[in-house]
Amino acid sequence: ILSRSILRPGVLAARSLQIPVTSRTFHSTPIAFAKGKKGKGKKHEVEDAAEEVIDDTPLIDMEDAATKFKSVVEKFTKQANEVKMGKANPRIFDKFTVNTHDGEVPFTSVAQTTVKGRNFIITLFDPANSKHVINTVLGSNLNLNAQVDPTNKFTLKVPLPPINTETKKESVKQLKETFEKFKHSPLKNQSLSAIRADVKHKFQNKLKKKKPTDAEQKVLNDFEKLHKQYTDKLSDIFKAAETAIMK
Repeated sequence: ILSRSILRPGVLAARSLQIPVTSRTFHSTPIAFAKGKKGKGKKHEVEDAAEEVIDDTPLIDMEDAATKFKSVVEKFTKQANEVKMGKANPRIFDKFTVNTHDGEVPFTSVAQTTVKGRNFIITLFDPANSKHVINTVLGSNLNLNAQVDPTNKFTLKVPLPPINTETKKESVKQLKETFEKFKHSPLKNQSLSAIRADVKHKFQNKLKKKKPTDAEQKVLNDFEKLHKQYTDKLSDIFKAAETAIMK
């Protein structure tokens, strides 16, 4: 029984009028909170899943970049060897066509070339094409002349030009141009510089902010070290070929 001294006037008035007093109990509904928490959790789960997918994608695929850099270095090595050989390269005529009675055909379809001493030896598949091949050699602007071997009608001899300082300098100039192409060409995947630019562009697009974090910057720094490693390789191959030419 409530003491009359602690009852508020409104409650006393209600009792005097015999109005039942109802007490309200405010409580939180566990289900409502649980539902809200569950819904919020799903949203975060989706966001977390999306972040996980992004995190699984490397900012820079080092293995792929290294493969592309290596391909450029290998191509330059091949061309540097050809420049180093200069006019002594047995494939020197392979890019030409021969005007035969059957029309223009690739040089390699009518003959093949080897080097023996200071001569190219052109072996004809059909001696009937000897005159046509000789005309091709004369018209190649290589300052070379072919002659039929008197002991073998299937063979043409092409004396190699003498090697002097001027021819060496010309070869070095050609080598330098080839080196610059594989180092700085803007064509996609055709040079170390072009590959580097493409990778850095993709890296920048993947950043969440314009300024990379310390971890992201480390990835970029590691890539720059990889690029320098292959640039040094390219330079070493160039210097070795240059030295060989000028001997």
